[in-house]
Amino acid sequence: MPGRLRNEDYVAFLDESGDSDFQIVAGVLIPARWLRPAERRWKDFIRDKLGSNSGRTEVKARELARGEGAAFHAQRVLANRGLNFSARAAGRHFYREALEHIATITEVRVLAVGLRTPQALHVYRLWFWLMYAALVEKPRAPRPRLPMAVIDGEDASFRQAQDLVAWRFYRQFPHCQPYVGRGQQWFVGGALHQDSQLHPFIQMADLVAWAARSSISQNRQFHDWYQLYLVDHAAAMRPIGRDIDISRDARRQLRRRSRHDACGSGWPDALFAD
Repeated sequence: MPGRLRNEDYVAFLDESGDSDFQIVAGVLIPARWLRPAERRWKDFIRDKLGSNSGRTEVKARELARGEGAAFHAQRVLANRGLNFSARAAGRHFYREALEHIATITEVRVLAVGLRTPQALHVYRLWFWLMYAALVEKPRAPRPRLPMAVIDGEDASFRQAQDLVAWRFYRQFPHCQPYVGRGQQWFVGGALHQDSQLHPFIQMADLVAWAARSSISQNRQFHDWYQLYLVDHAAAMRPIGRDIDISRDARRQLRRRSRHDACGSGWPDALFAD
């Protein structure tokens, strides 16, 4: 099952996770035509698992793992069902179920990449290089398209990274563009910011980013969550499993076009979750 994009208009939701010497950026890619049903299903999921009437409770990966924030809501719901969990156990239980839920979104894909760097900006730039390489895997239209990338927070440099890399990709690969058709139809879209509290898909990106970071850093307690509850769960779906993670396939496409990284993307140093 190759980790490839389909002929869809995708919207990417991005968030980062990291520390002083390692950063990772994860993007959850959802076809635009499935955004509304995916959001409705997430709200139903939050109502059921966290007891939120509105379905809008904010969830954060780090808090769930530590038994803080939304973990207390998960603990209360489990207690009402006769299950005795600590806040930390309840938070982690919800986190695993949330990753499985993300894997069930229709035609969802994820792209997660890390670098040994203290600067998240460097990883955002690499993420967009990989994303554009994935868009042009097919030799001609119709191809997948990325009309919009939604980035957590307010750091303007992250949004500008999309603009910069889009232009550099255009200049570096003049005969391989993410066009809808020939001519001037250069279709790589734009980027905007959104607070994670206001958008569930940004929260999903946070959950994916933290799980991918735990996998790469070989966190003793969480190192296999990305594989087990996201990648393997998507692969086991019926009637047809799928490879939800396009990260390595995107690097393969970029490496094929810039074998020695003359484009300056930084792909040789890319780190991926296992």
